Amino acid sequence: MVRVKSGKTAEPVSPSILVDLSLPDRLAIGLGRLKRNRGARAKELAGQLGVTEAYMSQVLRGMRDVKLSTLDRMAREWNVDIESLLTVTDADLPQVSALLARRKKAESSDPAD
Repeated sequence: MVRVKSGKTAEPVSPSILVDLSLPDRLAIGLGRLKRNRGARAKELAGQLGVTEAYMSQVLRGMRDVKLSTLDRMAREWNVDIESLLTVTDADLPQVSALLARRKKAESSDPAD
């Protein structure tokens, strides 16, 4: 079970949720997988792309849209297919659950509501 920063366990999600994920969310999950597999930190990924750590953090949280040119640069820099960066599988469900839990927490604490 994946934990969110508050220490609470994220609720499990149904595999059917994968169909409805936005492209920024799919990219966030794919980049998170790449980051884990390579043992890299957001700062390192940002440096490799020539973007700020803040920008990379937003992309990793699914909070930022990415230009096609940036997506192409990611694929070339890290020698991966764009498709693999946007593919989310059942194995990614714990990360999807954590992403959605963080977003729900952020929305519930938003003073604009």
